[in-house]
Amino acid sequence: MSAPLDGIRILDMAWQGPGTFCATMLGDLGAEVIKVYEARPERRGGPLLLMYPDAPIFPGWRNCKTMGLDLKAEEGRQIFYDLARTADVITEGFRPGTTERIGVDYPTMKEINPRIVYCSLTGYGQDGPYRDVVGHDINYISVGGLLGTLRPPGGPPVIPRTVLADFAAGGMCAVIGIMAALMARDKSGKGQYVDVSMTDAIVELMMPVLFPALLGEVISEKGETTATGEQPRPWYNVYETKDGKYISIGSVEPKFYANLCQLLGREDFIEHQYVEGEKREEIFQYFKKTFLTKTRDEWVEILRQKDTCVAPVHSLGEVVSDPHLRAREMIVEVDHPTLGRAKQIGSMIKLSESPFKARTWSQRFGQHTEEILLGLGYDKARINELREAEVIG
Repeated sequence: MSAPLDGIRILDMAWQGPGTFCATMLGDLGAEVIKVYEARPERRGGPLLLMYPDAPIFPGWRNCKTMGLDLKAEEGRQIFYDLARTADVITEGFRPGTTERIGVDYPTMKEINPRIVYCSLTGYGQDGPYRDVVGHDINYISVGGLLGTLRPPGGPPVIPRTVLADFAAGGMCAVIGIMAALMARDKSGKGQYVDVSMTDAIVELMMPVLFPALLGEVISEKGETTATGEQPRPWYNVYETKDGKYISIGSVEPKFYANLCQLLGREDFIEHQYVEGEKREEIFQYFKKTFLTKTRDEWVEILRQKDTCVAPVHSLGEVVSDPHLRAREMIVEVDHPTLGRAKQIGSMIKLSESPFKARTWSQRFGQHTEEILLGLGYDKARINELREAEVIG
């Protein structure tokens, strides 16, 4: 069986994090992704190109093709219009108004190809008071309320180690929006515009935390909820172990909490799961001291004798070597044209008839420019003229 998005062509102008994540997911699902960069990457080729110009492999370069194209030049725009006639989806990550000035905005593309699905990824969306405000991941999770809840007692907010607004919110939201628009096109025959705001997506991800505010309840600035750890509970927390590592405990349900207390030798704590004040502090202190008596992995082995919702807090190196993640093919080894067998992060989407595989690799900037233009009917002489004029790269 072919891949789910086999036959779908995507023109990707979203060079930053959310666009890269979106393009990788769509490429992994079988779409032909053509990443359209500037003809000369040093102009504005995206941070990955500038930070890792010689990197043989990094996210965003698998299951895609790369093309250098100067969209500010009339000839460059005409090439893009030719591509748009063959495409199903266009993604872009410019500031609002930029594509209109260049001449590659949705109304223009819609005239060229009425079936086109056009997705814009921005920090704050295409309208609203913040429309033209610049920002990055840290700003979007600030406005969306997430950063304000990530703080230890008495401390400032803690910046997450991964880009949640860019990837989990923006990139994944774009994939869902694009696929929904493609399904709608199957029914109507018409494409449509997809407006993705990373801040909007963060707000939706904050649903369980923001819900009380919708009901008019007063919420502490520290976000006192059990699930986020700011309302500390002994049975939903992180503990240091004898070897200086950590385990996480999530014994929310009474039966899991009872198992935890039994395995820790304090069945008398079972009836006090939701106790406050001095008793809760007593339980806390006992848990803290007890977990310091054995190593992290010893505790995991002990507590998994019964259902207690326990897990080791992994280092990044441990994530890469974790046997479960390897079994789930989230850490995979794939064939690379120059590196041989190379480790990669797999796909979170598991399809029984269309398993993930790395079909193509882009190893250098503009690697597929000539191939793509030949497919559009340009001959080699014309391609050489365009390259000499720096319209393509």
